[in-house]
Amino acid sequence: MPAAAEEVRTRSRSPHRASTLKAGSPLEGLTALLLGLERRPDRRERCEQMLKQETPWMKTEFFRATDGKLDTIPDTEVAKTWNTKNNSNYGAYEDVMDKEGKVLYTAEQFADPGVDYEFSPGERGCAHSHYRMWQRVVKEGKPMLILEDDVQLIFERNSGGMSSGKTFTERLELGVVEATKRNADVLYLGWSGHRDGNFKFSKANPGRKNPIVRKAEYVWTTVAYVLWPRGAERLLEQAKPMNQPVDNFMGWECREGRLDSYVLLDDGDDDETWSGGIVTQLDFNGDSDIKKSDGGDQGDDPTEYLAKKNGA
Repeated sequence: MPAAAEEVRTRSRSPHRASTLKAGSPLEGLTALLLGLERRPDRRERCEQMLKQETPWMKTEFFRATDGKLDTIPDTEVAKTWNTKNNSNYGAYEDVMDKEGKVLYTAEQFADPGVDYEFSPGERGCAHSHYRMWQRVVKEGKPMLILEDDVQLIFERNSGGMSSGKTFTERLELGVVEATKRNADVLYLGWSGHRDGNFKFSKANPGRKNPIVRKAEYVWTTVAYVLWPRGAERLLEQAKPMNQPVDNFMGWECREGRLDSYVLLDDGDDDETWSGGIVTQLDFNGDSDIKKSDGGDQGDDPTEYLAKKNGA
């Protein structure tokens, strides 16, 4: 469930500053897996055109997403239901009522014992797609860049001005260097939620804050992240099966100390920034293929995917 009160980051046309890599760049050899549904070539074409224009250096491979409406997903890899208890530590839940106004679950019940939901087909397909990409990273034995087809490189930066392929590349180079120094498992390029400078439960280390990367506590969105092989192995070890929507699952593994995740700050991101990074998500105006089973911030029906109670 995405966090509440997410900041809106304005999208616009590119200032047409494409990027190139200098010799010895930490991004040399980095391959991007572009995740998308085969039945949505429009989204794939938009994203590929943007990447070709803005980041011509990037080697990009289309990765066919698992279609939750059509494909068979092993229950041993992604569960069919999930419970809100973990996510309630960070996400804001409200009482859920039926059409007659009867309370089905209170906000307190979402926290303890938690409310069981069936994954929506889109959520389950998305989770399995990332599971398969984690397997790919392990197989390749090197870090890879994971991109969803709604990733957007052009937006109004918190520091002012527009981002571009050039600013994306420069900031990503800095981020990969800092993440590598810290032996990171995951580097989020776009994020919403709690990280160093805005921890909820974690305790920050004393001293000066890094201006490039910050340790994550629990962040949402999987629109773009760099994943190292050790991180992929750790995620797969715990995903037996994956028992949360994928962003919740990754966030919880980090919060529990089983995954070393960092967020990449854009110029202008500070301790007050709730949603930041060097990418954002394109607003498809209700054209999302993924319904949030618990409603999320996008206003989906929080009763549609409530798991049926035993005997119901």
